[in-house]
Amino acid sequence: MYYRVMIVDDEAIILSGIKSLINWEENGCEVTATARNGKDALEQMRAFPPDIVLADINMPVMDGVTLMKKAAEEFPQTVFIILTNLGEFELARQSLQYKAVDYILKSQIEAEGLEAALEAAKAERRKREWSIVSDTEKYLDKKLKMDLMNKVLLSALLFGNDPGGFSEETVRMLTESGFLESYRYFYIPFVIPAKTGMVSRNKEEKGQLIKWLKELASKAARNVFKDCHLLLDLEPVDAILLFVWQPQNSEWEKKTEVFSRKLASTIRNLAQTECTVMCTQVHSGISGLADSAEEYQTLLSRYYLEMETDGKIEYESLELHKIGSQLYHEILRKNTEGIREVISRASERISTTCHQKSQAVWVLNEITREMNSAIENLGIDHGLVSSGRAPESISKRSQVLSCLEHISNTLCALIGSEAMTANMLAEQARRYIQDHIEGHISLQEAAEYTGVSPGYLSTVFKKTYNQSFIDYANMKKMEHACRLLEKPQMMIMDVAYRLNFENAYYFSKVFRKYMGVSPSNYRKRCMDEKNTNIVKNDKKI
Repeated sequence: MYYRVMIVDDEAIILSGIKSLINWEENGCEVTATARNGKDALEQMRAFPPDIVLADINMPVMDGVTLMKKAAEEFPQTVFIILTNLGEFELARQSLQYKAVDYILKSQIEAEGLEAALEAAKAERRKREWSIVSDTEKYLDKKLKMDLMNKVLLSALLFGNDPGGFSEETVRMLTESGFLESYRYFYIPFVIPAKTGMVSRNKEEKGQLIKWLKELASKAARNVFKDCHLLLDLEPVDAILLFVWQPQNSEWEKKTEVFSRKLASTIRNLAQTECTVMCTQVHSGISGLADSAEEYQTLLSRYYLEMETDGKIEYESLELHKIGSQLYHEILRKNTEGIREVISRASERISTTCHQKSQAVWVLNEITREMNSAIENLGIDHGLVSSGRAPESISKRSQVLSCLEHISNTLCALIGSEAMTANMLAEQARRYIQDHIEGHISLQEAAEYTGVSPGYLSTVFKKTYNQSFIDYANMKKMEHACRLLEKPQMMIMDVAYRLNFENAYYFSKVFRKYMGVSPSNYRKRCMDEKNTNIVKNDKKI
């Protein structure tokens, strides 16, 4: 048996050199394909998957890291060996997370090193094949049980499905699996700060943090209880829902207290984030799911209302059915005092009434809808005024009040000024970019800064400057980077971090896109020009 090998490198001399470096047949391998970039390699892999891939880390069209990432999803048995240069060691290190077995420096490649890397790759290839075969049955059994548990427990808890309607087979499988012997639900909402230090947290960073927090919560639960399962993401609310089970009479309350304390402490210390651990009573059997569902809804309400007592909640009506039309008429009158009075009345009712969250969300949606309709009817050249956050993402009453305050202030400023012109708005966004040139820049934060919706700001900015907001911001960052690169004492990595890039590789990629050359080549060109000018001046003297 020969192992199929693909070699991927954008340099023809490297491809030829590697193919002729060793006797592939004696090493139990056959070079079945070559490619000049990651995209071409991936297409060939889909037609004829190789066992081993030797891939350059830095290539045009699609780099080696991206190729490994995509291949890991489609071809989990394929093993990678990375080809890299000395200056690309950080990229090679990143590639190891996608299970590359080794990396080879191009400048130091030799037959002995290549043969050793191939032996490691063949061993890993055999390991992956047997692992997939042996784990298939276990995986399918576990997946079946987990899928069933998700379906049953979520439908019972979130959608009010009657547990008594489940089939005998479903109940039997859940019972035999031990899920229903003794269990409780944990609802764990997070309070995530908008900034880390002095740097604003963007949507992607927040998403990564939420994912990490979920992993921490699941691990903490498994360290204390018999087992647990993360039921769903609860997006866009920043919270998770855990189903935890263990045998009867297993010191539930003591373990719950330990879990809650450790989780809160861990998240506070590691992520500078606060969380609240809330749970239902301990139940057993299929019949306990209905009681859990009722208790879960009470937990949500208690957290939303920020109630510290455990007493029964008696809900009241907000009685704000006409609030939207009232605000609409005050806007058409351009009466800022009337606008503030209407929104203040809504805030007062929400802050003093024990109501369900759905009522407040309805009020917020109604106010936003009528407000935008009135602004449009006035013919004001302005984007839709946002509430500051999506109503569906609200988990606390205080967040509703904050949204209403934001609407009131933004709306009154808009009406009072008769709306700034599109050019003025675009100029304001341009100044925002300039003021944050070395920090994080996002369309969402710029829109909040200018008091308009992201969509409207994007349209106005592109119309004014004939360039998208993100392209303009990136171009200005790269122009600033050029000035920094002209300072020989600053390393490229230092420039990247100063401009708030995660790593030098991504910075280099963006720089090349907008400047047409790599940061290192730009710096070399500047030094050459400087030296040329010095020579010219010396000749004049």
